[in-house]
Amino acid sequence: MSSDNFKAPSQIFRWFEKMKSNYEQTINNVLNQFERQHEKQQARVDLAITQYISSLKSSHAEQTAMHQQTIAQLHQDISYFKQQISQQQSTIEQLNARYDTVMSSFIQQKPRDIDIKAIFADDDLAVNSLNTASVGYSHVSEEEVNSNKAQPVEVETHDHQQVQESINGSPEPQTDLDNDTFDEMEYAESLFNQAKTLRESGEFEQAIPLFKKAASLGCLKSRGAIGRAFFLAEGVEENPALGLAWLMTAADAGLPQAVARVEHFQEADPTLILTATQLKQAL
Repeated sequence: MSSDNFKAPSQIFRWFEKMKSNYEQTINNVLNQFERQHEKQQARVDLAITQYISSLKSSHAEQTAMHQQTIAQLHQDISYFKQQISQQQSTIEQLNARYDTVMSSFIQQKPRDIDIKAIFADDDLAVNSLNTASVGYSHVSEEEVNSNKAQPVEVETHDHQQVQESINGSPEPQTDLDNDTFDEMEYAESLFNQAKTLRESGEFEQAIPLFKKAASLGCLKSRGAIGRAFFLAEGVEENPALGLAWLMTAADAGLPQAVARVEHFQEADPTLILTATQLKQAL
C-alpha cells in the first residue's frame, strides 16, 4: 500500500510535467507562428511602401519632365512674343513717323490753302489784314502807280511752257468797245471790269483772256487778277509760283493789294518767293 501511495504523486508530477511541456510547446508554436505572420506582414508592408515610393519617384520624374517641357515651351513663347512686340513696336514707330510726316505736311499745307483763299477773298480786306505782317517789300508811291498804269507789259521769251501759255496761250477776246473812242488805259480798265464781272459770275475761262489783254495794256489790277487766278485755279491750272510771279510784277509797279500779298509770302513761304522771282523774269 505504501508503494502505491508513492506512485500517485509521481504520476501526478509527470502529468504536470507533460502538461507543462505541451503548454510550452504550444506557446512556442504560437509565438513562432506569430513571428512568421509578422515577418510576412512586414514584408508585404515593406514591399507596398517600396512600390509606392517607386511610383512616387516615377510620377515625380514624369511631372518634373512635363514641367521642364512646359517651362521650355513658355520660354519659347516668351521669346516669340518678345519678337512680335519688337516688330510691332518697330511697325508702330514707322507708322508714327509716316503719320507725323503726313500730318506735318497736312498742317503746313492746310493753313497755307486757307490763307491763300482768305487773302484773295476781298481786295480791300486783304490789304488791311496783310499790311500787319509787312516785311518791307519795296514798292513805288501812288503817283508812280498812276504813271505806270499806261505802260504796257513787255513779255520776254522763256522756256517755261506754262509762263508762255499764261501770256500768249489764249486767243484775243472779242470786244464791242471802239478803240478809237477810248484811250488805251480806259480800254484796259474796261477790259478789267468786264473780266471781273465774268469772274464773279463764275465764268473764269472767259475772264482770263480779258485779264491778260488788259494786263498787256498796262492794267496793274489785271496782273494781280491773273496772279489770283493761278493761286485759286480760276480758269487756269493751279500754279502758285506763277501766280506769285504775276503778283510780283504788279507789286513792283506799286499795286497796293499785290504789295501786301507779296509781303505776306515773303514771310510765309520764302521758297515760293524764290521760284516766283525766277518765273517773273519771263513776264
